[in-house]
Amino acid sequence: MMTEKNAGNTLKKIRTNLGLSQAELKSLLNERLSRNYDRHTISRWENGRQPIPSEVLNELQQLIERRPQPLQVIVFANQKGGVGKTTSALNVAYALSRLNYRVLLIDADPQASATSALVGDALVELYRNGRTLDAALLKGIPFADVILDKSTELGNGRILPFSFIPSHIDLAEVDVRREPGTEGLLREAIQGVQNDFDYIIIDSPPHLGFLTWMALTAGNQVFIPVRTEPYDVMGVNLILDTISKVNRRSNPRLRIGGVIPTQFSSNQYVDVGIIEHLITTLAGKADVLEPVPSSTAFSNAAWEGKISVEVSPTNPAVRPYVRLAEAISNGNQPTLATDGLDLNQTEEDVRG
Repeated sequence: MMTEKNAGNTLKKIRTNLGLSQAELKSLLNERLSRNYDRHTISRWENGRQPIPSEVLNELQQLIERRPQPLQVIVFANQKGGVGKTTSALNVAYALSRLNYRVLLIDADPQASATSALVGDALVELYRNGRTLDAALLKGIPFADVILDKSTELGNGRILPFSFIPSHIDLAEVDVRREPGTEGLLREAIQGVQNDFDYIIIDSPPHLGFLTWMALTAGNQVFIPVRTEPYDVMGVNLILDTISKVNRRSNPRLRIGGVIPTQFSSNQYVDVGIIEHLITTLAGKADVLEPVPSSTAFSNAAWEGKISVEVSPTNPAVRPYVRLAEAISNGNQPTLATDGLDLNQTEEDVRG
């Protein structure tokens, strides 16, 4: 018969295998079970001073028993900057990692926004040691050697929540070089580590150049973040046209996962109108997914050097990324914009 102490040791072992702190486990359980446990409760469970609810053990067992699956390579792409590509890539990668999947995030943008968010000043040393994407694609360093493993300590107080390949400005040389076969470099490199991960997330650059083409050539699925601003929406067809060309010429397996409206304000009539416009104009081309609300949750997390799903996974503005990761992991249709918005409101209705 299992004692409370044995159950507590089992819980601690499961938590350790998941790579979670007591605070992170508390947040995950509260999110998935709609509870309000605190960190001290987790500690009492692990020390055998309090019985562990069966629903908690069942939930953790489901997480720990997740089986490896065929690799999926997911690209976040748009030719516009400031639309939420990096935010989307970081949060979906973190959400999938929390579900106990083996995740690798690749920063394929020479501007290195994801790299700045994850490694900060440690990039200088990483670049000197050949631990950036340009070293693998342009300098012959084995791909596996540039991967920073999950839980890597970066010497600046940061610990990676998932495996990561940093970027550097030197990566821009890919757009200049354009030698025959260059578009397949990333895809070929990924093949060498495809058994090590369940998901590879690629954050692509904000343009339709060769680096974006290379990222799309490596992907199975592409999501298109687009800010709910009139000028940003006008360019969606450009990225769709590029995706179509990549699909025909170099990657017939590439599929569009959906358009993700970002920085959305439900009380702005223009924002609601843009969602309706996207749904109408993209019918038959791409699904419009539930919008990501504009929120200080994203800037606050970035200021702390963290990811929003890490800091506030139950925040309504962050939940769309959590739900998207759940849908991806389950092979389900992501939540659509039409599932949660009333698109028949008048301007007076929206503004109250």
